[in-house]
Amino acid sequence: MPFNPDTKRKIVRGKDGNHLPCRMCGITYPLPDAVHIIDEKEWKQKKKSDLQCNGIPLCPNCHRVFDEYLRPKLFNALKEFGVEGLPECWKKNNKISDPDEEILP
Repeated sequence: MPFNPDTKRKIVRGKDGNHLPCRMCGITYPLPDAVHIIDEKEWKQKKKSDLQCNGIPLCPNCHRVFDEYLRPKLFNALKEFGVEGLPECWKKNNKISDPDEEILP
């Protein structure tokens, strides 16, 4: 589920009103995505409302990389390191079969 329009605006626009660049690749897109760091459902179970601090501006390509590859990889690395209380939504993504699977040959 997307952010509400006011929160999304705060995530993807700077103080000058212009769109912020993607935080991963640095390219500025005319319609950037406001991406949940922790899935909205899981966030709202703890915080009750969606907040700007749970979002980052990403281009559509980096949004997919973040959701489908980085979050599961971060989850596995942090868990192996001994970090507890990680977001369950990071455990795996239903868009790929195995977070350790090589995407590129």
